[in-house]
Amino acid sequence: MIQESLFPEFRKESESSITVEQASKNLNVSTASVRNWIKTGYLEKVGKNRISLTSWNNFKHNVAGKEKLTSRANKSLKDTHDHLELENGLQNLISDESMDGDFLAKTYEESLSNSYKNKEGIYYTPLEIANRFFDYLPKDCSDLSICDPCCGTGNFLIAALQRGFKVKNIFGFDIDSTAVEIAQKRIFDLTGTKTNNIICADFLDVHNNINEVDFDVIFTNPPWGKKLKKAQREKLAFTLNSGKSKDTSAFFFFACLRRLKPKGFLGLMLQDAFFNIASFENARKKALTLDIKGFIDFGKPFKGLLTKAKGIILQNRNVHKNSLIKCESSLEPHERFQRSFARNPKSIFNFSCSGEEAAVIEHLLSMEHINLAGRARYGLGIVTGNNKKFCISQPRYGYMPVYRGSDIKKGELDSPSIFIPSDLSLYQQVAPTDLYQAREKLIYRFISSDLVFYLDTKQRFLLNS
Repeated sequence: MIQESLFPEFRKESESSITVEQASKNLNVSTASVRNWIKTGYLEKVGKNRISLTSWNNFKHNVAGKEKLTSRANKSLKDTHDHLELENGLQNLISDESMDGDFLAKTYEESLSNSYKNKEGIYYTPLEIANRFFDYLPKDCSDLSICDPCCGTGNFLIAALQRGFKVKNIFGFDIDSTAVEIAQKRIFDLTGTKTNNIICADFLDVHNNINEVDFDVIFTNPPWGKKLKKAQREKLAFTLNSGKSKDTSAFFFFACLRRLKPKGFLGLMLQDAFFNIASFENARKKALTLDIKGFIDFGKPFKGLLTKAKGIILQNRNVHKNSLIKCESSLEPHERFQRSFARNPKSIFNFSCSGEEAAVIEHLLSMEHINLAGRARYGLGIVTGNNKKFCISQPRYGYMPVYRGSDIKKGELDSPSIFIPSDLSLYQQVAPTDLYQAREKLIYRFISSDLVFYLDTKQRFLLNS
């Protein structure tokens, strides 16, 4: 331990500055975000891994939460709630038998801040969405058992009651004790039965040592991208044999399969990334070994969340070579052979494509072709860190034009509508300049329902919008 009396210069430094790690914990953001703020001039670096206390106090009180820096910073400062106070305030209402459980569920869900939801990865399933999963089950569910491993306030459990499941056959787990109590109350309100099957516990911890039998049906909306420590994430990946699929939603997918009876049904509401991103490939390949019944596109059901939500329903039995999957996308519902997804690169679940479109893609890939992989370099457009601060709509001395995705048209490029300071050191993220200044480069519109590319030969700079 350093004795400050022996090292006055150390005491002086510690009193006038804080570490990057301390700053990140204070605002509940990553250290990378803090370093980006140093790079963009919001914070003053005064030593290795340290920032001046004066610039930090100014940043907290006059910048963060007012300027649009990052969604995490704004959520941390402007969109928070006292969870303990919220729980305490609901306890008397939960114990009041005259209080409606559905009202409590809605009140609780609406009281959770976006920052809390983002940190915990929880977005409660609307009841109308929960009901759609049950359309894939047999008509008579009276003798089937069902579990929601992340039951929250119980929307999947309430839907199960409405579809004929008996109270004794309904099970739920959640780490939120308040949500569990509300779920129990809602079941009591509907049936007059107090159940002991809704438990406050982490299903990922107890899925292998619960004494009860496995379940005929598991429907759930697991946490998406919950913040876990690296060691915990690696341990779960090893225990569940999830490979590179290390998101909490993937962990619940593998854990649920371990508690599902043979021929049982598993349905999960998941983020769009599960169906498309390479890191979920192991989970998708596991799903393709089983009989997938349906995919559902729910669009963007959560206020304030840009991520799309989708559903997968499968049966725990070997897949038949001619198995068809019902695809409920934004297009007309259609069916696809399950084997068509297994042939996709990374086994992606591109179920918005019709059978004909999938056949065209498969045919193109079967022909002799050249991939860009290994033959091209890739880079992102400039991320300013604060468009409002740096971007202007008219040219000015010391500024340069940058092009947005909306400027890119098929075969042409609109005139630039944005100009930024030409000093690239100001920005949060900039690709190597030789990529922008390449003799030839392909640029494309990232957010589009159609493929829009343009061949740039004039060394233009792009904004990553």
